[in-house]
Amino acid sequence: MTATRIRYLSEADVASLLPSIGEQITLVERALRDVARGAAHQPPKVPLDLGGGAPFAHAMPAAIDLGDAGGRVAGAKWISGGGGAPIGGVVLVERPGASGLRGIVAAAALTAVRTAAVSGAGLRVAPPTTDRARAGGALSAAIIGGGVQAVTHRAVLQLLAPGVPVAFYSRRAASELPLLPGDRIALSVDDAMKDADIIVTAVAFDTAPREITLDSITPGATLLVIDYAATISGALVAALRARGAVRVITDSAAQFDATRAAGKLGSALTGAWPAADAQIGELLGGAASGEAPSGAVTTLVNHLGISACDLVLADAILTAAEERGVGTLLPR
Repeated sequence: MTATRIRYLSEADVASLLPSIGEQITLVERALRDVARGAAHQPPKVPLDLGGGAPFAHAMPAAIDLGDAGGRVAGAKWISGGGGAPIGGVVLVERPGASGLRGIVAAAALTAVRTAAVSGAGLRVAPPTTDRARAGGALSAAIIGGGVQAVTHRAVLQLLAPGVPVAFYSRRAASELPLLPGDRIALSVDDAMKDADIIVTAVAFDTAPREITLDSITPGATLLVIDYAATISGALVAALRARGAVRVITDSAAQFDATRAAGKLGSALTGAWPAADAQIGELLGGAASGEAPSGAVTTLVNHLGISACDLVLADAILTAAEERGVGTLLPR
């Protein structure tokens, strides 16, 4: 077998090759289904202690069968950053038995769109059930946080809920936020969340805890939580459950449980998140146990990032790169 070269895709290459937002959501939905039914090999991410208060670093392996779309694909993601350092890394993509390592894909932009695509998948299976939503009224949304996740999530909201106005709360200037006509800058977290049917929490992991009034979260709202417990504490989840029906959904129960066990989803002091009620992939495949909730059910979609989703996106980007001749070919 003739050894093929390894294709390296830079951040600029990845940006030029990203599939449409709808395609991104479809790709991660496939991975989420496979994770939920055990068809993908998806161990929890491995956190690495770099010492001295250094930024986080995670090693994230996975393997998934893409069927006619590409066969078995394996690989791993290395991601690091935070604490003031930019988040970046790479995804290694291999097709076992087909000449080994296929490509190295820069992971900053890929991670940003993957996170938003999984949020989109979560919103599809758990749309808001507020009184307004169930009555067919016009929805509203909130995004807590700025930066790249605000950009990618605003785009997903525009696709899945066209024209929905978004209230932003961020320490960033208005000029740095992806404001669309009808959007506004909120004065506080509570001001942003008040009456919102869809809430995205996307603050930096090291953000100091904020006091959030329970009444700011409308019963039946869907919260897309991508910042662990930085915005929505375990104590707030407990208060929401005491108020009414709540369900917790995640991308991988194994990853969620490992993160809870590591104390990264709250503590005895701040309150810890409960175990997830279902995985997104289970709901996509209709395999979730129990009856579907009715009435106003507040849904917390807390997804922590799994490499199976990164891998399907990286594989699709590599295929596009090969077709268009994009990237740098490296010798073995």
